[in-house]
Amino acid sequence: MGQTQDNGSEDIVVLAPQAAKMAAFFDSLGLGYQQAFEGRKTSQIQAAERLMGRLDPGARVLDVGCGTGLPTAGQLSEGGMDVTGIDVSEGLLAHARRQVPGARFARADLFDRSLDIGPFDAVVSFYSLVDLSADMFIAALERLRDLTVTGGTVLVAVSERRTDDEVRFMDTSYRPALCRREDLDGWARQAGLWVDELNICPEQGAEGQPETGLYLWARRFRDSHPSRS
Repeated sequence: MGQTQDNGSEDIVVLAPQAAKMAAFFDSLGLGYQQAFEGRKTSQIQAAERLMGRLDPGARVLDVGCGTGLPTAGQLSEGGMDVTGIDVSEGLLAHARRQVPGARFARADLFDRSLDIGPFDAVVSFYSLVDLSADMFIAALERLRDLTVTGGTVLVAVSERRTDDEVRFMDTSYRPALCRREDLDGWARQAGLWVDELNICPEQGAEGQPETGLYLWARRFRDSHPSRS
């Protein structure tokens, strides 16, 4: 698979074609993406608050798919965490740097094996692992695991998709990959994570439609395959 060089940030970033396509889409949305979800992220905010209760002051936290920095990176930074945010969209990152000056932000692709950051005490990914096949979702969880210290927390939120019916998102539509609550535990264990719990929360999508959010709480253990013990 080919790759695309991008000079939008200070460093040259190499994005795979799919990541470059997503970056262009979110660049076009700008703050409209943030505004579409204002008042609709109660569960996400509560999860970040709960995470901070588990961490020491100044703990290193990575926000994967941080977008404009709000609410999560800003919430964690204001809570005394040492926050780094990554995203493929330079347009969204420009807003994040302005809105959350207390955090660091970098343009990066989670699947770029040359990405040299971390490890972190906790890694969060709220609704950034969208439309991934099972194999790619497991690979993403493996990357989150690799960026986390032994015993550290991996917190992932995704929308549950039980069918591939079209979903409306920001004046467009697409057919999502399946992502069911009964699959997540197995996917996390295949990725070498120890699953603590899975919270099921009512949410609202960008168009105001009811959705179900799945919040996976997991940890990295020395044994990369805890389910085999």
